[in-house]
Amino acid sequence: MIKWDDKYVLGIDEIDKQHQHLFEVTAKVAELTEDIGQGIDCYDEFMEILKELVDYTLYHFNFEEQFMTSKGYDEDAYQIHQFEHKLFVKKLKKLSEIDFDEDQYENMNNMLTFLVDWIVHHILVVDAKYVNIA
Repeated sequence: MIKWDDKYVLGIDEIDKQHQHLFEVTAKVAELTEDIGQGIDCYDEFMEILKELVDYTLYHFNFEEQFMTSKGYDEDAYQIHQFEHKLFVKKLKKLSEIDFDEDQYENMNNMLTFLVDWIVHHILVVDAKYVNIA
């Protein structure tokens, strides 16, 4: 499981708070994965958390992109960053289209793995590139 710690701090308070919230939502996904592993039906919770993820990441990405623009971030790098955001949201929306009940555990576990991998990489590698403009 992934937990927030100082290695994820970018030093931009509002963005760090938003990233912490993404970790909290990811922790909820991990909890649901455990529940499903114990045979509990979590379809409604899955759909709820998926909606929260889509809504919150759209909010967060918009904030982050406005921040980058306001600081004069390199246009080419900005376009690449924005494209990564769009791919993430597209992947989340695609998850909402799967037949979750077909194999709840596998689907939730796949979502958890995707979230952890993406968030860690995005904060430590991609987001870290704009820290010097703050």
